[in-house]
Amino acid sequence: MSDIIPYQQPSAAPPDLEHVNLFVAMAGLSVHTQRAYRRWIARYLAEVSGLSPEALDLKALPIALAVESLATANLKAWLGSLKAEGLGKQSIMQAKASVVWLAQFMADMERIEYAVASGLSRVKAPRAETGQRSGTWLSAEEIRAMLNKLRNAPSRNPALQARNVAIITLMVTCGLRRDEVAAALWSDLTRQGRNQILKVHGKGEKMRPVKLPEMTCAAIERWRAHHPRPEGDNPLFSRVWANGTVITSGITDRAVWNVVQQSARAAGLPRISPHDLRRSFARGAYEAGVSFELIRQALGHSSIATTERYVNSALELDRAATDIWANVLDE
Repeated sequence: MSDIIPYQQPSAAPPDLEHVNLFVAMAGLSVHTQRAYRRWIARYLAEVSGLSPEALDLKALPIALAVESLATANLKAWLGSLKAEGLGKQSIMQAKASVVWLAQFMADMERIEYAVASGLSRVKAPRAETGQRSGTWLSAEEIRAMLNKLRNAPSRNPALQARNVAIITLMVTCGLRRDEVAAALWSDLTRQGRNQILKVHGKGEKMRPVKLPEMTCAAIERWRAHHPRPEGDNPLFSRVWANGTVITSGITDRAVWNVVQQSARAAGLPRISPHDLRRSFARGAYEAGVSFELIRQALGHSSIATTERYVNSALELDRAATDIWANVLDE
């Protein structure tokens, strides 16, 4: 990110410094797009400006900060850093679209020229892999080891520990994407009879209900005990300061990535991504005898063919065509 042009914060801001509410500005977009754009824009502005994400309030965003951050060099460097993280084509394109939207909005407000927005839209996103990428699948023993390490490790920040245990438990038992974890609200937790249900905000404005296992409910309840306002439209997983103070501001999908990385490292596991936990859920459920249809419902796939590819990409090595044919020849 060294190629990024830093935002120069005014030493003495004028009293009439302009702000804009991006929540209101995005009202015409779909709910899913709003959530995604808010996360990407907050991350872009924080990383470009060098400000702390906690210092950014998209409901009162300084227009000067947005304008000064909208440069093609910044966008190119930022997208390159996303590729370096291993993000896929769809995520990188969504990240770019959010910044282009912000530039278009600033142009509509007559704070920048439309040529700036047009130039940003022409920035070529770095090539990233498409389709189902190879990854790591954790065994049930490895997942148990990671959860046990998280639960039992000595901690000076019990609130942070409880939150991270709840995040990892939710991901390994329900197969959620990291942006779905970040987007979850307390109001998304509902009951159907004796069952605890989480309404998951999936891709393409699709909402799917996912039944939460008892171990997941228990982890969320332990986290709830530390939260100041576990209700309504407050994010299910919020930020925790180093001193243990819990605030209501939600976490980003990047924060979920960090939680997964730290949890794996603490358990002595190889480097894994949030999507590896999703793959591990699919593979583990299949090996436990769960049907493709039930796995499809949990993962939120539109087509069962996607789920079959998702699972078989992990399993075909155990029953490869080369081995089967060689065994026939060796009879």
